[in-house]
Amino acid sequence: MTRLAALLLCLALAAPAAADPLAAGYAPPTAPPPPNPTGLLLRLLLLTAGTLALCGGILWLARRAARVRTADADGGGRMKHLGSLTLDRRSTVHVISVDGQQVSVTVDATGLRSMVVLSEAFPDALDRELAAEAPPAA
Repeated sequence: MTRLAALLLCLALAAPAAADPLAAGYAPPTAPPPPNPTGLLLRLLLLTAGTLALCGGILWLARRAARVRTADADGGGRMKHLGSLTLDRRSTVHVISVDGQQVSVTVDATGLRSMVVLSEAFPDALDRELAAEAPPAA
């Protein structure tokens, strides 16, 4: 009960000050001046141009880093890309050489489809077959 009485006493004492804020020496702040539209537009254009320049710089650096990395990515001489053939919009056959052995790799939109180790080179196989079919010289 004493808490209720203390609360009522505080409210009774604070009521006259809350009813008239000017009597307590309160003065509302003055309104700020309106914003300058020219300054706002200039700041908008400069920040937009700066953001676009930053994005362009990041793209340029990313392309440059990717180009340098692909030029040096030959596996230390153990793996070399010999050629590729595009079959359609999504399928490609690549021929690579790994430690002197040729490998055919098929890739489509879902990723790596097959990898086949090729036997010997075609001209070597053709020469061997032609030599085997030739009649012995008399």
